[in-house]
Amino acid sequence: MRSFWTTLLILAAGAAAVILLVPRSEDLTTEVMPIPSALIAPPSVAPVVEPARPTPAPAAQSANPPAVPSSVAANDAPAGDSLPIGLDQKIEGATVAPGRIVAKDGALVADGKFTIRGKGTAEDPYDISWDLLMSASDTFIPRLGEKRIPQRIALLNNSHVRIGGFIAFPLVVTEASECLVMLNQWDGCCIGVPPSPYDAIEVKLKAATDNSVRHQIRVGTLEGVFHIDPYVVERWLVGLYTMDAATLSTEM
Repeated sequence: MRSFWTTLLILAAGAAAVILLVPRSEDLTTEVMPIPSALIAPPSVAPVVEPARPTPAPAAQSANPPAVPSSVAANDAPAGDSLPIGLDQKIEGATVAPGRIVAKDGALVADGKFTIRGKGTAEDPYDISWDLLMSASDTFIPRLGEKRIPQRIALLNNSHVRIGGFIAFPLVVTEASECLVMLNQWDGCCIGVPPSPYDAIEVKLKAATDNSVRHQIRVGTLEGVFHIDPYVVERWLVGLYTMDAATLSTEM
């Protein structure tokens, strides 16, 4: 902290020196003799009148409108094609914001942007991405009164999911039955970037991990039952996602 303030003082002193050395604008000005107005008065020129342009006749409308190109985005398709999956989820302190979920090539495509593979079962869990989970920050901000969970995330609630990331265990325990899986690396103290509620999942493991193993694990893949469980303190969101009955693999 002291080195931080010392650096600020050095930068402030350097800025003051530059200001003192730069010559003021009034020192650089020189007296300029005025030019008689007679020498610069513009000659009189007759105004130029543009000829009137003919008004074009209105184009005839074709009886057959152009066909819609096949490259129209998925979001432009009729809303009736969207699957209702996830709309029936009950999330405490939140409502589900309808989106557009379509089935394509054996996967779910959410809002034309996120692809979710799998079936949400223990045998075939949903493969989810951090981009998908972080997109909840667009509509779920309790301190601003925004309490909508997108349908694309609500459909994951109480389903089996798989996600990889950085792992952090509790610091002072002999064996750990809980951990944190995150988008960014963080050791729980000083190294890395502390997570936000949108890019971390609180995990309860199916089997505890002892010290001989957990200190060697930095990244891994978690599989378990996913829950959307907002934890709000004084309108501030502290946690959002949890997982239980989870298994940890060091393979990404």
